[in-house]
Amino acid sequence: MAAILPFFLLFIAITGGCRAQQNNFSGREEVVLLRSIHRLPSELIESSGIELSGSNRIWSHEDSGNSNELYCFDTIGNLLRTLIISNVSNTDWEDITADNDETWFIGDFGNNNNQRTDLAICIIPDPETIPENTVAAGIINFSLSDQMAFPPPSSDRNYDIEAMAWFADSLYLFTKDRSNPFTGIVKMYVLPAKPGNFIARLAGSFVSGNTTGNGRVTAADINLHTGELILLTNEKLISFSDYPGNHFFEGTRTEYFFDALPGQNEGLAFVSSNKLYITEEGSGSTPGFLYEIILPRPQSAENELYSPKSLYVYPNPGKEVLKFSQQIEGSADVYSTNGILVKTVWAANGTIDISFLKPGLYFLSAKLKQTSFFIPFQKI
Repeated sequence: MAAILPFFLLFIAITGGCRAQQNNFSGREEVVLLRSIHRLPSELIESSGIELSGSNRIWSHEDSGNSNELYCFDTIGNLLRTLIISNVSNTDWEDITADNDETWFIGDFGNNNNQRTDLAICIIPDPETIPENTVAAGIINFSLSDQMAFPPPSSDRNYDIEAMAWFADSLYLFTKDRSNPFTGIVKMYVLPAKPGNFIARLAGSFVSGNTTGNGRVTAADINLHTGELILLTNEKLISFSDYPGNHFFEGTRTEYFFDALPGQNEGLAFVSSNKLYITEEGSGSTPGFLYEIILPRPQSAENELYSPKSLYVYPNPGKEVLKFSQQIEGSADVYSTNGILVKTVWAANGTIDISFLKPGLYFLSAKLKQTSFFIPFQKI
């Protein structure tokens, strides 16, 4: 499986400092082309989050004050389907994400004034598996572990959440800083990805920028095949990779500045390992655009790495053994996040032994139908 190794060599040479560094950030910066593809359907004036169910099937929703509906559209702006979430209202839907087992999460946690006490996340099956045009959602109700005042003083208003991603059985939430004066701090919370009442635990923070344009996070996504986390602001993407466990902000940080500024960026989703879609809110009765970004990476590994959603390992995180959701062919290779082959293990009855690994994030390279795929997993 040596052909997959170039995938790990994602980071090319620094381009010479395209932008002034922000807040003592010393990582790599690049400029990327933000290419407009098409206007969104007229039903999506305020697109606020996106998730993909296929190469040309994009799902989105609007934010506060709008209907409790998901809209499926294609890359030329055709509305393909509408799905009503029947048992909830749209207080302020801000982002949508999916796990690796066909479960989707809609975040009703927009909190511009930092005074909400009814933060929630709706849970539904993959819309493509729902035959009707309505579905009832499971509900996660939660509060934030460090918020004590509703609202807090203006200098502490950093409890508005507009970005969410799923990783290793948990949901990670990222704040959009509304403090005055502006701090540029992004806080990350984590909570279980299952119905119930929870306190979202503060799990990390970092300074994203020194202006509202480059420092306010409005969407997030994790590429489940590579482990890369990307956060969206109105002027740039912030990438974290090669992190230990689930400590995203301790990984390699790269910032991709847009060559031209769009409107109000709100939605973000990986299409493949180096391609992303972004949506913006429109104005008045005119919807915004769907945009495409190609990150500067080798193309050769992309087809190998884009595995079907139905191929995954469980339990993930795991301690002793992992089981494959489908019968793979022969052995599997375990790689560290920096591309080093740790060990080749035999898949006996669809199960592999991981007891020999140290805790952390790894990748499995396995074959299904004579095609190699990467599967991220966490050892605990």
